[in-house]
Amino acid sequence: MMFVFPRLAIPGAVALVFASAVTIAAQPQPLPMSGPTAGSATGDEPAEYTYAAKTAGILSVVVQGTGDLALALLDEDGQTVPDGTSDRDMNGSQGTELLSATITEPGMYRVRVRLQGSGSSKFEIAGSFLSFPPFARRPDPDRRPGQARALVVGKPFDDSLDPGAGDAWDWFVFKAARAGSLALVTRPLASTEADLILEVYTGGDFSSAADRSDQDMQGNTSNESVTINVEAGDTVHVKVINQSGSTASKYRLSSSLIE
Repeated sequence: MMFVFPRLAIPGAVALVFASAVTIAAQPQPLPMSGPTAGSATGDEPAEYTYAAKTAGILSVVVQGTGDLALALLDEDGQTVPDGTSDRDMNGSQGTELLSATITEPGMYRVRVRLQGSGSSKFEIAGSFLSFPPFARRPDPDRRPGQARALVVGKPFDDSLDPGAGDAWDWFVFKAARAGSLALVTRPLASTEADLILEVYTGGDFSSAADRSDQDMQGNTSNESVTINVEAGDTVHVKVINQSGSTASKYRLSSSLIE
């Protein structure tokens, strides 16, 4: 099975022709799959496009425009899928990007076109999908922020990760009962040790972490720590990632609130 991208102009060869200025829609538009479509974004407001995947497979997106552009593929909760970003500056052009990411389950996905810096950008964008059901993975029950496990501050929680089986990360959610500094720590359990990353998200934005730890404290790749300030009533989402390839691991997530 083959899929072919529409040809895009190469900088210095053929000039891009854009339609008149495009107003950024309040709601994401469908990702164009039959050929390039004009779009626009500003430094303050990215453009977004939706794609409803019916099977597992590969979603590829190309964009070319003015300014320094970047692409991201987000799932229904707004988190970036694995290998779901592109800022490659193809052909030496900051506005030319190609993103190909694996989709492991059906659902609604969003492609975000972001202008890095101030000003505005006009671009052309097109997508293509290669359906490949063998890429499907068993849905992981805590793979999304909306399915995060509720944790109580001060009560340790033991869990495991197995990227080879499709369980590459876990989501947790804390509700702050009072103001203070929330400290989060991971450490390995039993004889397992994996290369963990600890990320914290606030304000309901799951596209980029508010804080992140990949420190490998005391020389142990499972030892990570993040501390953030919270106010009473704040909701904090925590993501523990195993970036050790197919290595399975067990870990403990501990927390404390310092007033």
